[in-house]
Amino acid sequence: MSTQFSMAELLNATENFSPNMIIDHGDSFLVYKARLSNGLTVAVKKLDPAAFPGFREFRAEVETLGKLRHPNIVKLWGYNASDSAGLFVYEFVEKGNLQNWLRPHVSTTNLSWQARLRIVRGVADGLAYLHGLESPIVHRNIAAVNVLLDSEFQARITNFVLARRFESAAHTHVSTFPVGTGAYTPPEYKMLGLDIATLKGDVFSFGILMWEIATGRLPQGKELAGLYDRQDRYRGLVDSKIRRSELNEANAKLYFRIICLCVPCRPENRPAMREVVQWLSQIL
Repeated sequence: MSTQFSMAELLNATENFSPNMIIDHGDSFLVYKARLSNGLTVAVKKLDPAAFPGFREFRAEVETLGKLRHPNIVKLWGYNASDSAGLFVYEFVEKGNLQNWLRPHVSTTNLSWQARLRIVRGVADGLAYLHGLESPIVHRNIAAVNVLLDSEFQARITNFVLARRFESAAHTHVSTFPVGTGAYTPPEYKMLGLDIATLKGDVFSFGILMWEIATGRLPQGKELAGLYDRQDRYRGLVDSKIRRSELNEANAKLYFRIICLCVPCRPENRPAMREVVQWLSQIL
């Protein structure tokens, strides 16, 4: 279980939330590198108080993530609920979020094909774990910005503020609160003006993430259409920073085929994450 930290300790650890301590940011949060009084280096995420309606999502992340233990899920050490913005205290993950490593104008270090495959497999393992729990958890916001990389480029899934725990794998969550991020958002999440969350929604988002990791960008327009029957196109799609000598033709084709299987518009046509993990095992 996670611990409730005092505001005094977090202020001290972040040097009063000094801008010099910021290591990451998003539309609704700032992340600070901090050192606790016990010597542990952590990441403190401070939420924008205007980002969410009350503390529903804050409590959801504390209750959900505080109980999870998996090598590809970021560890939540604690929180502070006394501040209107809400504060999370996570394990410190050295290389930051995946999105920055995929942006050529941000990172000058190239991610090899093998490193990208390890990242994909790590996210898949983490999602399969969440979906395979007795009461499955749907993340609802799988995106490169919500995947952290450690010193060995192993993936950690983070940002569980939109996650929901189901009583069974067949359960569907319906909400009027917007979920997902841009191109990663499954088409069924926008039906009848409601947001519908299912485990197959995470599978769609994962397929888009696989595309981004391989190509270095998000798909444009109808780029995914017809790819299933033309996997030979992969050579023109793979990120130009990846040496072609690294690619195994059969494995690269299978990689893009898995993407195609994950992103059909109809969720019932998508595989379960445990199947995706099995297919990825053939590549790795």
